[in-house]
Amino acid sequence: MCQLFTPHQLVTCSMKGATTTTGSPRPSLPAAERNAIIDVIAKTFDKPLVDVKEKMRGCLRRLRLMHK
Repeated sequence: MCQLFTPHQLVTCSMKGATTTTGSPRPSLPAAERNAIIDVIAKTFDKPLVDVKEKMRGCLRRLRLMHK
């Protein structure tokens, strides 16, 4: 993901720009790039899109926690 998104985007953005439980909503990752990487991973590993999105969302959360 580091090749498509800047480190700043990975730490400060959410998958779809959803609201947070505390504070203001985070901006979303660029939709075209986000969807492209999800499609490539899903096709490469023969996984459902939903599973790939959940894993990617979890990775972004862990990355944010590491940089706090």
